[in-house]
Amino acid sequence: MKNLKIAAFVIGCFLIAGQTNLAHSASVTFDLSYYYYEEPNFMNDTSNPAFVSVGVREWDVPVSAEKPWHILYTAEVTRGWVDYSGSGTLDKDYYKFRGETYVGYRLEKFTPIIGLGYRWLYDDSGGQTSSTGALGYDRQSQYLYIPAGGIFDLNERIKIKGQFNYFVAGRQTSYLSNILGYSDIENDQTSGWGVDFTVDYKINEKTSVYSFFRYWDIGKSDIATGSYAGALLFQAYEPANTTTEVGIGIAYKF
Repeated sequence: MKNLKIAAFVIGCFLIAGQTNLAHSASVTFDLSYYYYEEPNFMNDTSNPAFVSVGVREWDVPVSAEKPWHILYTAEVTRGWVDYSGSGTLDKDYYKFRGETYVGYRLEKFTPIIGLGYRWLYDDSGGQTSSTGALGYDRQSQYLYIPAGGIFDLNERIKIKGQFNYFVAGRQTSYLSNILGYSDIENDQTSGWGVDFTVDYKINEKTSVYSFFRYWDIGKSDIATGSYAGALLFQAYEPANTTTEVGIGIAYKF
């Protein structure tokens, strides 16, 4: 948990520092996406109809022999409407934040990047009941990871950004206390990976459209102990899972 908080703080500092250039080069973004989360043989969540995200990014890397190093970033907040299928069916809401900072070195049309990323997701299921009578509870997901990849300017209009996300740590918090008598559970995750690809097409100097694909594959968590009625102990883990996101959006540069 300490590492996750440090990551969020570091990314926040970079984003605040980056605001000095916001009025000149950063872009605001708006996108719609399909979202699918699956724990094989257990459950799945599917966006219905779509996730909506707004954010800010700085990916432009001007050619400069004097200043080849650049600080880049991405930040976005998301609201999602989800259909759950597992212990019955259920409609619920998702809330998500993603922040990434990168250091890039310009090599003509290609800029290799490496950085730090933090992903937060909140599953707002508490107080709801599925079609089979199962009681829902809120869940919080946190990922700390290292994005490594590059930005390639294919031509004057098309930019491709691709990265591999090396998973450092994760924590899943299940707020079972939403269900009377149970204690909350925290499960740490240590294995997994992700990929992220974006193709951006410049319409004019201010506006571009883009499409993206993101994927996460996370391993089974550790086992944590919870309690019921303050006495009965039980153990629980977070199953291995995958997340797929595909979307389209528009960016406008200040």
